[in-house]
Amino acid sequence: MSKELKGIGQPKDKDTVWRYMSFEKFANILATESLFFSRADKYDDKFEGFVPESIIVSYESADIRIDPNSFRPYVMCNCWHHGDKESMAMWDKYHLRDSGIAIKTKMVNLKNSLPDKPKVFIGKIDYIEDYNQIEIPKNPSLASLVYSPYFYKRKPFEYEQEVRVIIDVEPFLHDDPYEYGKPIKIDVKTLIDKDNEVIVSPHADKWIADTLKLIVERHGFQFSVNRSKLLDPPA
Repeated sequence: MSKELKGIGQPKDKDTVWRYMSFEKFANILATESLFFSRADKYDDKFEGFVPESIIVSYESADIRIDPNSFRPYVMCNCWHHGDKESMAMWDKYHLRDSGIAIKTKMVNLKNSLPDKPKVFIGKIDYIEDYNQIEIPKNPSLASLVYSPYFYKRKPFEYEQEVRVIIDVEPFLHDDPYEYGKPIKIDVKTLIDKDNEVIVSPHADKWIADTLKLIVERHGFQFSVNRSKLLDPPA
């Protein structure tokens, strides 16, 4: 079950969210019934979770003795695209031309598919011009101090329209950081129920969709698999 953070925007339960990925990564979700949460400090954007000195000073002025940047190797995220329509930009961002797929589901399905432990936090990314615009809520919880910065990104990334899921770092702080991240068990049949679908890249050959349909049937799932129509010629 997901938790909300004070001051972080939330999608509506009925909103559509998308997860774009390779064929292989999707097959792994079905086989292992898990989502992979990546270390935020391994993303290409080196500003992920960055907290400027001006914000850290505000922590200290409130007598909060914490350096939020010290948690960066432990913060692990799973990212979704928020939008009603399929996005060509997202296919291209992840270089998913030949065998990519996209999970299309509802926000409520994503929330309900997540485990009770470890705790997870969900929110919409707020796109800002400058990291000094990060807002730390008044009387913040420790969770808000640690995770709020990871729900901000710079304006050039606004096309992503990202919804982010973050694992609570507390169970992992006494271990060495995971090299790239950690898989977390989920309920796949809740994440993608019969009312949702998986869409195959508009560049993919027909056999990719046919093969994926067979894999889905053999795993006992009821959702549909459809090939994207984004690049179909006019009728």
